[in-house]
Amino acid sequence: MGFDSQTCFILKEVGSNLDKNHIVFTVKILFEIFKEIRPELFKKDKKTRTGPKRTYKTDEMLPFISFGHIMEITSCRKLENWWKNNDESCQFLLNCKKPSKTTINDFTNNKMYLIDEFDKFLMEFGIKTGLIEGNLIYADGTVLKGYCNPHNKMYPDQIKYLKKFILKHYKEFKNNTGDLWIKLHEFFYNDKYQDELKDLYKKLKKTINSFGIHLLKLSLKDHKSLKRVLKRIKEMEANISGKNSISTVDPETRHMDDKKRISGLNYNYQQAIDDKCGMIVTHYITQHPNDQLESIEIVNRLQRILNKKEFTLVVDHGYWHIKTLHRVHRTPTKLIIPNRTEAMRRNAKQREKNEIRFDERNAKKQRFKKYNFKYLPKEDAYLCPAGIKLTRKDNSITKKGIKKRYNAKECEKCRYLAKCSKKEYRREITDTFDPILDKIKKEYYTEYGQTAYSGRGSHAEGGFAILLESRNFRGIKTKGVKKANNEMTRTTITHNIKKIHKHINNKTLNKILNEIKKEKQKQEINMNIFDKWINNYIIENDKIIDFKN
Repeated sequence: MGFDSQTCFILKEVGSNLDKNHIVFTVKILFEIFKEIRPELFKKDKKTRTGPKRTYKTDEMLPFISFGHIMEITSCRKLENWWKNNDESCQFLLNCKKPSKTTINDFTNNKMYLIDEFDKFLMEFGIKTGLIEGNLIYADGTVLKGYCNPHNKMYPDQIKYLKKFILKHYKEFKNNTGDLWIKLHEFFYNDKYQDELKDLYKKLKKTINSFGIHLLKLSLKDHKSLKRVLKRIKEMEANISGKNSISTVDPETRHMDDKKRISGLNYNYQQAIDDKCGMIVTHYITQHPNDQLESIEIVNRLQRILNKKEFTLVVDHGYWHIKTLHRVHRTPTKLIIPNRTEAMRRNAKQREKNEIRFDERNAKKQRFKKYNFKYLPKEDAYLCPAGIKLTRKDNSITKKGIKKRYNAKECEKCRYLAKCSKKEYRREITDTFDPILDKIKKEYYTEYGQTAYSGRGSHAEGGFAILLESRNFRGIKTKGVKKANNEMTRTTITHNIKKIHKHINNKTLNKILNEIKKEKQKQEINMNIFDKWINNYIIENDKIIDFKN
């Protein structure tokens, strides 16, 4: 046989070689449904810039970026190189068009609203198909590293001095009343006036540090650079918080401690997950260094998304803030949260399970700490490790407010009294007197509260484990809260698409799409069209495989 001929391969249809249950079809069908329900988002954009016409369409680029995140390909450069590998799934989503790195970057920056709307659609889709029940929600927060060097920072007084210095000497230069602006330009860019401005340079370096010097040097370059520097200073001024330093790269980051107690310039990412299938219901990035003020914000967001007010929210002790808990209690939402004593008791149990960290001698010393006293909610009493019950006696007024007092007469005869109490005759436990906090505390100790809280680790912590470990997410790669929120929205879309793919067959999704197209020919449609299919699915092994009719 000769080698002068070659077999001709013909690809009849892009995607024909892929398995029909492949997740790329789930992405494509979900996006088609989204497009049918929200067609106003896909009107042709007016041409706002000179140059050649864009070759890509919105309904091609967004599924491509979403599928890239599913395959753990997130950067614009990696997405461009991924297409060059001739992956059929990419060809299927892009209709054999080639996007460049610049094209992908422009799309993610200019179409943030579309990415947010697709994220909202997936949440609504989960609610309408029963994947999100909205009865039991787990919320938690984690610290994500900001895209900036923590050493590139300036303090408020340095920022103020730099701005005053630039405006003063630039004004003198414009009015021809001083030549220091010109001399500084020659000093930095042409190595002139070195002896004359040597002392001034040392003074500036001490006053505004090396990063302030860098901004000053940029402002001297030309008029456009001066405008950029003044804009950067304005952004830093808007983010001043007390006497804390501000990053010169991303001023919207804040000083926070991560899980390993390492301080840095970070963001606080909040996430709420439904207990049924583990879909994310709401998420956002905040600049608060802890979770104490976030419970009311999460409740308000959930009420808008779920379109109901009665549900159960489960959070850890990090959300314990008296004023915020009072505000949540005034809503119909039921809150499950442990108090400080209960949180410390759970942490101690966890340390005992971990044999490497468990120190038996130290445990004996900690035996009679308050968190080792078991609270009895029905009797409103404490049971000590020696078996003595401390009942509530009366209230006492202190500088910190009214306190509840618990003690027992039997303590006088206890052999552990010297180890247990500093007092000679009994051990006394005090709690804050607050009727609302007492109700929240009792709610946690109910059978339902204990059952609900026991699932918090697998849902709330599990969501972050998937994000940080399985998807190798190590921090924010964009600057500013707005772009950081958009970046986390793309990871949320990835999470929810995977959950939908796991629980709904692609044939069922295709059927839903075809039914929507038929209905659209008759009348205008919206998300309420899903109401006709609720409770009308055939479910096997927790997966929707078809309609009943």
